[in-house]
Amino acid sequence: MGFVNAHFVAYTTDLGATAVQGAGALATVGIAGLAGGLGFGYMSDRFGRRPLLAISYGMRALGYAVLLMATSLPLAILGVVIIGSSWTSVISLTGTVTSDEFGLRRLGTIYGTMFMVMPFGASSAVWLAGKIYDTNGNYDLAMWISLGMGLIAATAVAMPSTGISKRIWAQTEQTE
Repeated sequence: MGFVNAHFVAYTTDLGATAVQGAGALATVGIAGLAGGLGFGYMSDRFGRRPLLAISYGMRALGYAVLLMATSLPLAILGVVIIGSSWTSVISLTGTVTSDEFGLRRLGTIYGTMFMVMPFGASSAVWLAGKIYDTNGNYDLAMWISLGMGLIAATAVAMPSTGISKRIWAQTEQTE
């Protein structure tokens, strides 16, 4: 998501939009995030949290695929709306899937560690996307990497639980 925050407006200017038009397009991320968070939350109650988290990461990959194909501002807006719809849903779904897998007793430590590490990845991705742009004159490779990471995340979350956390911390299961 760091790419979208830091580079989307510049990306849209490369497509021929003005910076103001690009910033307006970026505002759609917030609206899509609200809709996505509410929609994914509602659907996760009906269809399960893990599958919806996998779909959310898959949608992020799809959004980057649309951005890669974008030749105009409207198509770029479609891509960023798809990405934005998964933005806030990932936060709440990650917490619930983590608690499902590891239990509530370890949730604070695991979730806190994940969100302590994520900013390092996000800021590194912003820097890397800038380096890629400076080297190649476009953001294509950065978006391919983001697309690939979305697919990896979707696949990892979609894989069935091995139950390893319950075997490692078996004593915790009895106290929860």
